[in-house]
Amino acid sequence: MERSIIIQNRYINQKLAPTEWLQSPQEVVAHFGAIQAQNYGQSLWAVGSRLISPSETTVKAAINEGKVIRTWLLRGTIHLFSADDYHWMIDLTAPMIDKICQPYRTKLGLSNEVLHKASKVVDAFVAGSHRTRKELAEHLAENELPSAGITFAQLLVYLSSRKIICSGPDETYRDTRHIPAVTKVYTREEAIKELAKRYFQSHAPATLRDFCFWSGFTVADAKIALADFAQFEDYFINDLVENTVSLETIPLAGFDEWIIGYRNRSIVLDEEWHEEIITKNGIFRPAIITAGKVVAKWGKPKNLTDMKEDYWSRYIQFRNML
Repeated sequence: MERSIIIQNRYINQKLAPTEWLQSPQEVVAHFGAIQAQNYGQSLWAVGSRLISPSETTVKAAINEGKVIRTWLLRGTIHLFSADDYHWMIDLTAPMIDKICQPYRTKLGLSNEVLHKASKVVDAFVAGSHRTRKELAEHLAENELPSAGITFAQLLVYLSSRKIICSGPDETYRDTRHIPAVTKVYTREEAIKELAKRYFQSHAPATLRDFCFWSGFTVADAKIALADFAQFEDYFINDLVENTVSLETIPLAGFDEWIIGYRNRSIVLDEEWHEEIITKNGIFRPAIITAGKVVAKWGKPKNLTDMKEDYWSRYIQFRNML
């Protein structure tokens, strides 16, 4: 498939085209299934850049009100996703997180006994409230449970996968009782198919290996999930279009799905920019794209004088800098 067709269609499906912008943060994350979000500030712009009216306040409010959840999900990495999808997504990914984390838990002394005790202690501590990371650590220490370093971090991942904690207001942790109750129960196969549907509606054209990389699921799982999807050459597709949108210059968030959402990034990221955008320790820096391809990196502008080009207008609106 020609690069230009891939970029055009991804631009539409990724909701970067002005005609495709969405009304609310909930709509954005539901469309994608999940958006990578270990960098909180950058994830706000990843969502905001796809809104009709980009507003940092609006995205923060969706997270603070529990409409959008921020916690560990695919590949054991922090993502943003819809509260309406919370139960089936956590149920689907918890076994994957256990498989990834079990060697670390064993090495760090996080036995089943410790995990069970921590679950009861934290569940009671966050009930009906939200707690800072520091408050959680202090309470765990008072109960002779891990409260620092990698062991503490691994414990938080476990508690998230057991639906005991999730994101709260202002980067705190809270219980999950506010999240909508289960409305539909998926089998594992149905859940992977639904995840694949979300991925390809937001990332197509993309390959089977792109989906495996993004989701963390195996090729065997992916083949079952994609059995009914339309395919052109190596790419799974939605309805292909050509030359229907103007590809603008856009400052993307760090870890934006435009780049991180694919195993093969060469279509949008030339070799000369690879090390500038993706560091050796896996950090994805904010990038500026023109015609879908990376042409520069950028850092957080301090004032309006740093943003004279027209393509900064939506970011200025997002940050309410006027």
